[in-house]
Amino acid sequence: MPFGPNSATRQVLLAAIAGLGFFLLGWGGIALWGGNGHTGTPIWPATAFGLCLILRQSRSRTDDIVMLAAVLLAGLAANWLGGADRPLIIGFSLINLVDISAGLFAIRRLKLRRITTWRSVARFAAAAAVSPALLGAICAGLLVRWHGGNGGKEVLEWFTTNFLAVCLIFPLGMTISHRQLAKLRLGKRLPEAALVFGGVAAATLLTFQWTAFHMSFLALMAAAIAGVRFRLLGAGAALLILTAGALSAPLHSMSVLQVELMQLFLAVCSIVSVRAALLLNERDMHIAIIEQRRRRAARASRFKSQLLAHVSHEVRTPLSAVIGFSGMLETGALSAERAPEFASIIVHNGELLKRLHDDLLDLSRAEAGALSITPERVKVADTVFACVGGIRLNTALGGKNLVVDPIADELAVEADPVRLAQIINNLIANAYKYGDNFSPIRVSASATGDGFGRIEIVNAGPGIPPDERNNVFRPFSRAQNVGRSVPGAGLGLSIAKLLVEMQGGRIDFESAPGRTTRFWVDLPLAA
Repeated sequence: MPFGPNSATRQVLLAAIAGLGFFLLGWGGIALWGGNGHTGTPIWPATAFGLCLILRQSRSRTDDIVMLAAVLLAGLAANWLGGADRPLIIGFSLINLVDISAGLFAIRRLKLRRITTWRSVARFAAAAAVSPALLGAICAGLLVRWHGGNGGKEVLEWFTTNFLAVCLIFPLGMTISHRQLAKLRLGKRLPEAALVFGGVAAATLLTFQWTAFHMSFLALMAAAIAGVRFRLLGAGAALLILTAGALSAPLHSMSVLQVELMQLFLAVCSIVSVRAALLLNERDMHIAIIEQRRRRAARASRFKSQLLAHVSHEVRTPLSAVIGFSGMLETGALSAERAPEFASIIVHNGELLKRLHDDLLDLSRAEAGALSITPERVKVADTVFACVGGIRLNTALGGKNLVVDPIADELAVEADPVRLAQIINNLIANAYKYGDNFSPIRVSASATGDGFGRIEIVNAGPGIPPDERNNVFRPFSRAQNVGRSVPGAGLGLSIAKLLVEMQGGRIDFESAPGRTTRFWVDLPLAA
């Protein structure tokens, strides 16, 4: 069966999870505290569970409706099994629905997905806990008063229980994920986790079971330690342990004031441990940003050093040729018959300097994020033949035979025409420089089966050894097994890779050392 983002199977599964979870939490609370004289429950996290689940898993309005309907049915079943009167069954279930809907609206309206400062904590608490709980409390008070009960008492109980439920459920419910668990490296910290959460469990037993609440400061300290060591997930897990301990306490023998004080204590534990975890998360984020910038600065420094070393080396030869031969032409030391020959050498070396300048400019623009790409529909055949024609005129590359296989006239890619020509020129120039002098360079182009147009350049020669494969597309990387001096700064392939990937394409090669090397570029086909 399909299981896409909006599939019926996924929506049925979400409805089942929402309904079952809400029912178990709601009916469990009613079963534990329904007979203690309270109409509501001291701690009923079902509403917070439903809100958390919808916020994290809903992908559409249909998902919202399906899960809210499941919550409504679960609320009706829980209240009915709890023995409430029919008007209260319907009324409390509808009010729970109002609580969740109000929280969803407020959180999404304010776009409160990141909590990093006291202000964001306050806004989130107001949107997710205070406002929905207050709205639900007022509705519950009016319902109970209409039914003949004490409406004021119900308002207080409903507000405190729902507010507390959000404080306890959200830290864990909104942060637990495979990624967060991986960041904590729990596999390497199992002894520490056992010690910390064992301490939380022991403090919980001392607080709620063995010392009649006299050792509550130990529970607060244990929850704070869990938040410090394991961040929000640790704080959330500690709060769940404390909540379980509170649920198992003999609440039937407690007065209303004692129950309210216990709820207040749990709320304080939540605020302290969660805020400590948030502060440390913020510190971790800033440390990560600083480390990222440090690595970027170190990489830029290394790049600058490489750049200066290579530029000083590569510029020296053509610049010396330009200056030397220009001086000879200026002084008239050359005969009129040889002047065109040396003028051609000057032009060639000037072009080398211009190419180096353009390559360095592209690299610097890419580093600054300012390299411009303007994609359009480009006919591959026209671009390839234009590049090949220009290269054939450049006798300085060696005058090797260049063969272009037939290319379909309708083959077109989505690319920047200037950058595509630059990529092809770089690849063919590399084939000229590193190939042998006896075999032709072959250029071909065709459509692949996955929506890309492929341009291939094949040449025979020494090839690329497997141990140099990872260095081919790195700036300033030069082949070491050519056996002769090859001009260039080692920037052509790195710039070709950069330009290809910026246009949504891919570039790769395969090489049989001593035989042939084949480079190819894939770019998206144009419509």
